[in-house]
Amino acid sequence: MHRKTAQCSESSIRLARRNYCRSFAVAPLKKHIIMNISHDIVINRPVKEVAAYLSDIAHDSVWQEDVLESAVTTSGPVDKGTAGFEVRSIMGFPMRTEWTITAYEPEKLLRFESTASAFPYEGSMKFSTVDGGTRLTYAFSTKTEGLAALFDPLMELFFGFRFRANLDNLKRILETS
Repeated sequence: MHRKTAQCSESSIRLARRNYCRSFAVAPLKKHIIMNISHDIVINRPVKEVAAYLSDIAHDSVWQEDVLESAVTTSGPVDKGTAGFEVRSIMGFPMRTEWTITAYEPEKLLRFESTASAFPYEGSMKFSTVDGGTRLTYAFSTKTEGLAALFDPLMELFFGFRFRANLDNLKRILETS
């Protein structure tokens, strides 16, 4: 971490005789903090069904409570390069984000990142077969900057809770359909 050391001025030299002038370090405001959230959940459905459901972006507003609208903006089947948008309610305010899929392996991996967002992010969904169903590992990271970085611990707690609730909702939907 780069630190600046305060210099003693001539007037403070007089105070130095009484040990009042001391060097001190000033830490700069953190510019970037990366928030990482990752959750695993086992869904009692085959990998093929879980991956197909999550690859259909139209379902995002069904299983994610804070997604108001989502759509794919490119044509063709879901694959690397597929692009889309979502409008998500963040603390009561609608926020539009555009994203693209950066890696896609059917029934194994779907990786995505924002291309236009107030908070740049990236994430992934990994699918694996386990006894009785599918293990879904959903990971998400975003970079907070400036004053928002000061609230990062609260944001991580809030968003971590939301992600867990969304995955529990996904599990309920898929296991009861």
